[in-house]
Amino acid sequence: ASSLVAFGPREAAWAEEAVATADVVAPPAIKMEDLKSFTDPEGLFSITVPKRFFILRRSAKGDLPDEKTGQGRRGSSIFTSGDMSKAEIVAVERFPVRALLEDAGVNASGDLSTFPKIGTPSGVASLILLRRDRDKVGQRPIGTISNPVYSSDGKTLTFSVSVQLDVQNPELLYEQMGVRKLIRITSAKCTLDSNDGNVMGVFASALETDYDGNEGNYLRACVDSFNVPDRSATLAVTGQ
Repeated sequence: ASSLVAFGPREAAWAEEAVATADVVAPPAIKMEDLKSFTDPEGLFSITVPKRFFILRRSAKGDLPDEKTGQGRRGSSIFTSGDMSKAEIVAVERFPVRALLEDAGVNASGDLSTFPKIGTPSGVASLILLRRDRDKVGQRPIGTISNPVYSSDGKTLTFSVSVQLDVQNPELLYEQMGVRKLIRITSAKCTLDSNDGNVMGVFASALETDYDGNEGNYLRACVDSFNVPDRSATLAVTGQ
Protein backbone atom coordinates (compact mmCIF):
# COMPACT_ATOMS: atom_id res chain seq x y z
CA ALA A 1 0.00 0.00 0.00
CA SER A 2 1.19 3.48 -0.79
CA SER A 3 2.33 5.70 2.05
CA LEU A 4 2.08 8.96 0.09
CA VAL A 5 0.35 11.73 1.97
CA ALA A 6 -3.18 12.05 0.60
CA PHE A 7 -5.17 14.85 2.18
CA GLY A 8 -8.95 14.92 2.16
CA PRO A 9 -10.76 17.87 0.56
CA ARG A 10 -10.59 20.00 3.70
CA GLU A 11 -6.93 19.22 4.43
CA ALA A 12 -6.00 19.73 0.79
CA ALA A 13 -7.60 23.16 0.86
CA TRP A 14 -5.68 23.99 4.02
CA ALA A 15 -2.38 22.91 2.51
CA GLU A 16 -3.00 24.76 -0.75
CA GLU A 17 -3.95 27.96 1.06
CA ALA A 18 -1.02 27.64 3.45
CA VAL A 19 1.64 27.40 0.74
CA ALA A 20 3.00 30.67 -0.59
CA THR A 21 5.98 31.58 -2.72
CA ALA A 22 8.66 34.12 -1.93
CA ASP A 23 12.03 35.12 -3.34
CA VAL A 24 15.01 33.56 -1.57
CA VAL A 25 17.45 36.28 -0.55
CA ALA A 26 21.00 35.26 0.27
CA PRO A 27 22.01 36.69 3.67
CA PRO A 28 25.03 38.98 3.80
CA ALA A 29 28.22 37.82 5.47
CA ILE A 30 27.96 37.35 9.24
CA LYS A 31 30.74 37.51 11.81
CA MET A 32 31.99 34.01 12.53
CA GLU A 33 33.45 35.20 15.85
CA ASP A 34 29.87 35.83 17.01
CA LEU A 35 29.02 32.14 16.66
CA LYS A 36 29.65 29.02 18.74
CA SER A 37 29.35 25.36 17.82
CA PHE A 38 27.46 22.65 19.68
CA THR A 39 27.97 18.94 19.08
CA ASP A 40 25.34 16.70 20.62
CA PRO A 41 26.84 14.41 23.30
CA GLU A 42 24.73 11.54 21.94
CA GLY A 43 26.05 12.15 18.45
CA LEU A 44 22.61 12.96 17.02
CA PHE A 45 23.43 16.36 15.49
CA SER A 46 25.66 19.42 15.45
CA ILE A 47 24.69 23.06 15.10
CA THR A 48 26.13 26.58 15.26
CA VAL A 49 24.34 29.33 17.21
CA PRO A 50 25.16 32.90 18.27
CA LYS A 51 27.44 33.08 21.33
CA ARG A 52 24.85 35.14 23.23
CA PHE A 53 22.26 32.33 22.94
CA PHE A 54 21.66 30.05 25.92
CA ILE A 55 21.88 26.30 25.23
CA LEU A 56 19.75 23.55 26.77
CA ARG A 57 20.16 19.91 25.78
CA ARG A 58 17.33 17.93 27.34
CA SER A 59 18.43 14.85 29.29
CA ALA A 60 15.99 14.41 32.20
CA LYS A 61 13.88 11.26 32.13
CA GLY A 62 10.48 12.08 30.64
CA ASP A 63 11.70 15.26 28.95
CA LEU A 64 13.17 13.34 26.03
CA PRO A 65 10.73 12.12 23.37
CA ASP A 66 9.70 8.48 23.50
CA GLU A 67 11.51 6.36 20.90
CA LYS A 68 8.22 4.98 19.54
CA THR A 69 5.88 7.98 19.77
CA GLY A 70 8.35 10.87 19.58
CA GLN A 71 6.55 12.54 22.48
CA GLY A 72 7.81 13.65 25.88
CA ARG A 73 6.90 16.32 28.40
CA ARG A 74 8.44 18.85 25.99
CA GLY A 75 6.91 17.35 22.88
CA SER A 76 9.57 16.19 20.42
CA SER A 77 12.16 18.76 21.51
CA ILE A 78 15.63 17.56 22.49
CA PHE A 79 17.51 20.89 22.26
CA THR A 80 16.68 24.56 22.75
CA SER A 81 18.82 27.65 22.27
CA GLY A 82 17.99 31.32 22.04
CA ASP A 83 17.75 34.83 23.41
CA MET A 84 14.58 35.28 25.45
CA SER A 85 15.01 39.05 25.62
CA LYS A 86 14.35 39.13 21.87
CA ALA A 87 12.04 36.10 21.70
CA GLU A 88 14.49 34.33 19.40
CA ILE A 89 14.42 30.55 19.66
CA VAL A 90 16.23 27.67 17.95
CA ALA A 91 14.73 24.24 18.63
CA VAL A 92 15.84 20.78 17.53
CA GLU A 93 13.17 18.06 17.44
CA ARG A 94 13.33 14.31 16.84
CA PHE A 95 10.42 11.96 16.12
CA PRO A 96 9.76 8.72 14.18
CA VAL A 97 8.65 9.06 10.58
CA ARG A 98 5.94 6.44 11.20
CA ALA A 99 4.58 8.41 14.16
CA LEU A 100 4.40 11.55 11.99
CA LEU A 101 2.18 9.72 9.52
CA GLU A 102 0.16 7.55 11.88
CA ASP A 103 -0.75 10.47 14.13
CA ALA A 104 -2.23 12.17 11.06
CA GLY A 105 -4.13 9.04 10.01
CA VAL A 106 -1.82 8.41 7.05
CA ASN A 107 -0.69 4.94 5.97
CA ALA A 108 2.87 4.45 7.26
CA SER A 109 3.75 1.28 5.34
CA GLY A 110 6.36 0.96 2.63
CA ASP A 111 9.68 2.71 2.05
CA LEU A 112 9.91 5.90 4.15
CA SER A 113 13.63 6.54 3.66
CA THR A 114 13.15 9.75 1.63
CA PHE A 115 10.59 12.54 1.80
CA PRO A 116 9.30 12.21 -1.80
CA LYS A 117 8.15 8.68 -0.90
CA ILE A 118 6.01 10.23 1.85
CA GLY A 119 4.40 13.10 -0.02
CA THR A 120 4.88 16.50 -1.63
CA PRO A 121 7.06 19.17 0.04
CA SER A 122 4.01 21.24 0.99
CA GLY A 123 2.13 18.19 2.23
CA VAL A 124 4.97 16.95 4.44
CA ALA A 125 5.65 20.47 5.75
CA SER A 126 1.97 20.73 6.69
CA LEU A 127 2.12 17.39 8.51
CA ILE A 128 5.14 18.54 10.50
CA LEU A 129 3.42 21.79 11.48
CA LEU A 130 0.27 19.93 12.45
CA ARG A 131 2.37 17.71 14.70
CA ARG A 132 4.02 20.74 16.32
CA ASP A 133 0.56 22.26 16.90
CA ARG A 134 -1.04 19.05 18.15
CA ASP A 135 -2.77 21.00 20.95
CA LYS A 136 -4.85 22.68 18.24
CA VAL A 137 -6.32 19.45 16.85
CA GLY A 138 -9.31 20.08 14.60
CA GLN A 139 -8.21 23.57 13.62
CA ARG A 140 -6.61 24.62 10.38
CA PRO A 141 -2.80 24.78 10.29
CA ILE A 142 -1.65 28.09 11.70
CA GLY A 143 0.70 30.12 9.52
CA THR A 144 1.72 30.41 5.89
CA ILE A 145 4.28 27.97 4.51
CA SER A 146 6.81 29.40 2.06
CA ASN A 147 9.30 27.72 -0.26
CA PRO A 148 8.93 24.06 0.76
CA VAL A 149 11.75 22.33 -1.15
CA TYR A 150 13.40 18.90 -1.12
CA SER A 151 17.12 18.40 -1.53
CA SER A 152 18.26 16.55 -4.65
CA ASP A 153 18.58 13.27 -2.72
CA GLY A 154 15.13 13.67 -1.15
CA LYS A 155 16.59 13.42 2.35
CA THR A 156 16.08 17.03 3.43
CA LEU A 157 13.07 19.37 3.47
CA THR A 158 13.49 23.11 3.98
CA PHE A 159 10.72 25.67 4.37
CA SER A 160 9.71 28.77 6.28
CA VAL A 161 6.54 29.70 8.13
CA SER A 162 4.98 33.04 9.05
CA VAL A 163 2.40 33.27 11.83
CA GLN A 164 0.42 36.37 12.74
CA LEU A 165 0.18 36.67 16.52
CA ASP A 166 -2.82 37.99 18.41
CA VAL A 167 -2.49 41.65 19.38
CA GLN A 168 -4.86 43.07 21.99
CA ASN A 169 -4.12 46.75 21.33
CA PRO A 170 -2.72 47.49 17.84
CA GLU A 171 -2.51 51.23 18.49
CA LEU A 172 -0.44 50.76 21.63
CA LEU A 173 1.77 48.31 19.75
CA TYR A 174 2.26 50.93 17.04
CA GLU A 175 3.32 53.50 19.63
CA GLN A 176 5.82 51.09 21.16
CA MET A 177 7.19 49.29 18.11
CA GLY A 178 5.99 51.18 15.05
CA VAL A 179 3.88 48.24 13.79
CA ARG A 180 0.21 47.31 14.19
CA LYS A 181 0.62 43.55 13.88
CA LEU A 182 3.13 40.99 15.07
CA ILE A 183 4.33 38.22 12.76
CA ARG A 184 6.63 35.42 13.82
CA ILE A 185 8.90 33.94 11.15
CA THR A 186 10.36 30.44 11.42
CA SER A 187 13.03 28.88 9.21
CA ALA A 188 12.99 25.09 9.25
CA LYS A 189 15.11 22.21 8.02
CA CYS A 190 14.02 18.61 8.51
CA THR A 191 16.13 15.66 7.49
CA LEU A 192 16.15 11.87 7.26
CA ASP A 193 19.96 11.74 7.09
CA SER A 194 20.20 9.75 10.33
CA ASN A 195 18.77 6.69 8.53
CA ASP A 196 17.38 5.41 11.83
CA GLY A 197 13.69 5.91 11.09
CA ASN A 198 13.52 9.36 12.66
CA VAL A 199 12.99 12.88 11.38
CA MET A 200 15.47 15.38 12.82
CA GLY A 201 14.38 18.98 12.47
CA VAL A 202 15.63 22.44 13.41
CA PHE A 203 13.26 25.40 13.76
CA ALA A 204 14.69 28.91 14.20
CA SER A 205 12.24 31.74 14.82
CA ALA A 206 11.97 35.43 15.68
CA LEU A 207 9.55 38.31 15.32
CA GLU A 208 9.44 39.67 11.79
CA THR A 209 10.81 43.03 12.94
CA ASP A 210 14.00 41.26 14.04
CA TYR A 211 14.03 38.47 11.47
CA ASP A 212 14.02 40.93 8.55
CA GLY A 213 17.17 42.54 9.96
CA ASN A 214 20.54 41.09 10.87
CA GLU A 215 19.01 38.73 13.45
CA GLY A 216 17.43 36.80 10.60
CA ASN A 217 20.83 36.29 9.00
CA TYR A 218 22.12 34.60 12.14
CA LEU A 219 19.01 32.45 12.52
CA ARG A 220 19.28 31.26 8.92
CA ALA A 221 22.95 30.49 9.58
CA CYS A 222 21.84 28.29 12.50
CA VAL A 223 19.51 26.36 10.22
CA ASP A 224 22.11 26.04 7.46
CA SER A 225 24.70 24.71 9.95
CA PHE A 226 22.41 21.96 11.27
CA ASN A 227 24.01 18.62 10.46
CA VAL A 228 22.75 15.11 11.21
CA PRO A 229 25.16 12.15 10.83
CA ASP A 230 24.21 8.78 9.38
CA ARG A 231 23.57 6.40 12.31
CA SER A 232 22.80 3.26 10.29
CA ALA A 233 26.28 1.76 10.76
CA THR A 234 26.23 2.43 14.50
CA LEU A 235 22.79 0.85 14.86
CA ALA A 236 23.95 -2.19 12.91
CA VAL A 237 26.91 -2.69 15.27
CA THR A 238 24.80 -2.25 18.42
CA GLY A 239 21.99 -4.39 17.04
CA GLN A 240 19.30 -1.71 17.48
